[in-house]
Formats: sequence, structure tokens, C-alpha cells
Amino acid sequence: MSSHDIQWNVDFVVFRIQYAKADRWKPPIDLASEMFPNHSFHATSFGPCCPQIKSGAYFNESNEQCLYLNIYRPILPSNHSLVPVLFWIHGGAHNHGCSTQSIPLIFNGTNIINHAPSDQPVVVVTINYRLGPFADMFLRELIDENPQWPTAGNYMYLDMLSALRWVKKNIGDYGGDANNVTIFGQSAGGLSVTDLGAVRDSEGLFKATISQSGLGSPGTYSSYYNMSQALDYSNTVVRRLNCTNEDKQKLLSCMRNISIDKLLVAYNPHYTRPIIDNYFFPLYPPLAIQNGKYNNVTLIMGHNDYEKTTCMDEPDMNYKQALASLAALVGHEWAPIAADFYHLTNCSADRTSNTTRCCDIMRLITLDKMFDCDIRRIFNAFYSKYGPEYARNKLFSYHLNCYPECPIVQPFRVCRHSSELPFVFGTVGDCDSDKLFNCTWDNSTRVFSNGIIANWVNTATNGRPLLDWPSYDPTTPKYYHMTPDQGFIGEIWHRNCSFFDMIETEGIRQTFFSFE
Repeated sequence: MSSHDIQWNVDFVVFRIQYAKADRWKPPIDLASEMFPNHSFHATSFGPCCPQIKSGAYFNESNEQCLYLNIYRPILPSNHSLVPVLFWIHGGAHNHGCSTQSIPLIFNGTNIINHAPSDQPVVVVTINYRLGPFADMFLRELIDENPQWPTAGNYMYLDMLSALRWVKKNIGDYGGDANNVTIFGQSAGGLSVTDLGAVRDSEGLFKATISQSGLGSPGTYSSYYNMSQALDYSNTVVRRLNCTNEDKQKLLSCMRNISIDKLLVAYNPHYTRPIIDNYFFPLYPPLAIQNGKYNNVTLIMGHNDYEKTTCMDEPDMNYKQALASLAALVGHEWAPIAADFYHLTNCSADRTSNTTRCCDIMRLITLDKMFDCDIRRIFNAFYSKYGPEYARNKLFSYHLNCYPECPIVQPFRVCRHSSELPFVFGTVGDCDSDKLFNCTWDNSTRVFSNGIIANWVNTATNGRPLLDWPSYDPTTPKYYHMTPDQGFIGEIWHRNCSFFDMIETEGIRQTFFSFE
């Protein structure tokens, strides 16, 4: 009998635990545990989601007091030792999303527990955190408001730390090991879990990190605001809401009394970014690593084979269109150099041209820009700082393919951004669903999903994925390729990142060292 023939069952699920109180644009106030005698708590609904622009996905009710977490726990013998904790941070560009989104529930820890290896039970925690204008507002008036907290913005990260502190203090009551927490997240959640290693007071709250398709990668300077950029945009929002006033208190009062809907409208369209503020988030992550200011944790980083469906969206892309797309990606000043570097000038709109097809080259450039080169930059920083032994034990990368139509429920049979989520959580559905689908698992798909779960659970249990996963070595870099048909194998990582490294060096200089 294999390890996956024996399943853990979920003992109970605790919903609606409020881990913190959040006043608008103030650090969260940690709340005490809600432990219920004899596991007597039975919730009929989840806590509210955080306010956000409405989308096509299903979300629970929302309000500003949204800092809730959910706990999924396996049945354990009374004498069983405490078990590792998997702590999930959802994606959504720090602008939307919720721990309880989608029908069926996409971030359902039940299936991770039920399909974990038989000797590796885990507790799963999912959380909500502030989003959009409630997450990154950065004003002088806010900075001056509280001398004990001389900064602003990054409220989403403050919320995540508050939830991790709650877990540290209380998860033992639910069978979880407070000293063995692995944080994992996708897209903006993948960015978050990596960033948390560089923020103030995060040390000791988790020991391993799994970053799935960390869009807005921590190895890309443009994913962050410096303080000047953050102030500029926040003041733009103030002006849109007609809250400008020389009196600091009146300005803040005006902003805090604005309705949620009006604030969301004034803020959008906008990409919510972490802010390097020289206090709570003192250093851009690669610089934090170089300066020995990053937590000592295991780090798994990877992405899906098709993050962007470029050839499905623009199948007949020609050179002129490709160049315009490239300029939007890297900036007009860099576009000619990038076109030459990636041989884009020789590309064709011919759908049979394989490696020279314009849309295919653009897809690979995008993967380099947003994922592969950023991951290697982060890993190389660790390797340079701490040497090969550190890399051998703590740095792991993956590419993932997940093309079966069920449970992805998507129009293209490719593994694009967010496609891995049903497989990580063992759930039929997708992150944008608002209705039930007539879709069931077949055996091979379940086996594939179980393999991913096994690696995530093993990381939580033992501090690293399964032993056949190659660790990072810059001389012969390999990634772990996870596919439904070819299994899980190590493959050579063939990417030349010198162009994007050059852009990064210049971007760091201009963004973090060229302003007052």
C-alpha cells in the first residue's frame, strides 16, 4: 500500500477567527486566541473578505474588519506530537482575492490534509489581509501621526505578520507546531512570502517559503515603490477625493471618512506595490540578502510553463506588434537592445515556425522578465552570500505543467497563471469561478496533484522537498519539472539572463539610490 492509499481525515475546521483588528491605515492590533472548549465551535460561515473592486469570482461579504483566518486540522491520536503548519497567502495583485473565494472553495486545506503522505499530517491555515488602497496608502500625514510607528503603507504585510504571530501563540491549541511553519502563496501571495523574509520583526515566525508564480517578483526592482513614488501616487488619490488640506488632521479625517466604494474608485486602476520605506521594509530583497538582512529559510520558487497565453491571445503577432509588446514590457529605451538580444527581428507570424514565431519568443521573454531571471537573481544572491552548502540545502526551483482540462476549467489546455491552484489544493474548480462545474478528477490527475502536495508537505515536515528534487547550483542550474504525463524530473535550466540583469542593475541604482 502506497503512502497515498492511507488518507488523513479532517477533524474540524475553525472558521471566522479574527486574528487582528484593523483601523484604516493603522498597524493591526493583535487579538487573543479564540479557542473553544472541547472543539465545540461550529461556524456556519467564513469571516468577511477585505474590500475590493468587484470581479467575476465569488467572494464572501466584505468589510474593513476583515482580518480573519481559517484552520484545517487532521484527526490525530491523543498522544500525537504537534504537526507542521502550512500557512497560505492568496494572490490577486494585492488588489483583490480572499481566503474563501470561488465555488467550490479553491483554497480548501481539507484536500491537502486528506491527500498528504500517510506519515506526514499537517495543519493548514488560510488568511485574509488588507488590499488595494487599504494596503499601500503612504502619506506624510500618516507617517507623522504615530511616532512609535514612523512609516506608512505595507499594511498587507503587517497583517500577514499579525496572523503569523497569532499562529505562533495559538496554533499549538489546534495540534500545530508553532516552531515549524511553512508559508506558501501564489502570484502576489508568492511575492509576499518572499518579501516577508526581508521585513522588520519577521524572524522566527516561519522556517520555509514556497513562492508559486510570484508575479511582481522579488527579484525585479519595478515591483516596488521607493518612498517618493509611493508618496506621489497616494497624494494623487487624495486629490481625486478632494481631501487636500493644509491641516494634517483634517486631511486624515477626510480620507478616513470616505466611503469604501468612493475610495476604491479613486484608487483604481492601480497596481498595489510593496514600499521600501527604510524602516519596516528597509531593503529591497536582493539587497537585503547581499547585506545579510534576510531570514535564514528554505526557499522554493517556481512558475507554470505557460504563465502568459500570448500565442492564444495573439496567434498572428507580427514583428511590429511584438516590438510594441516588448516596449510595454521593458520600456522604450530598452526595447531595441532586447529585440536584438532575443533575435526578435527575425521573428515570424507564421504559426508553423516554432522557435521563430513572434508570439512564442514574446512568451519566453515574458517568462524571463517576470519569473526565471528574477528567481535566478535571488538564488545567486544567496549563493554569493552564503555559499554552495546553503544553496544545496535551502534553494529549490520548479517549472510546472498542468494541462488537463479538469480541474483547471479554462479555455486553453495550457498551464497558465493560477492554473496550478486546483492541483496544489486538490480541488476541482478555479480561482475565478462563481458556480459549480460538472467536472471530476480522474486517477492520473489525482496522482499528479498528490505528487505536488507531497512535495509541499515534505517541505513543511522536513525543511525541503522530496530528495529527487535538485537544489540550486549556478554552474549547472536545474529546475524540477512537474508534469502529468512525464512525472517529476530535474531538467537543465537554459536561460541567458544577462540582459535583464543589466536592466536590474540600472533600475536598482535609479530607484533606490537616486532620490532623497
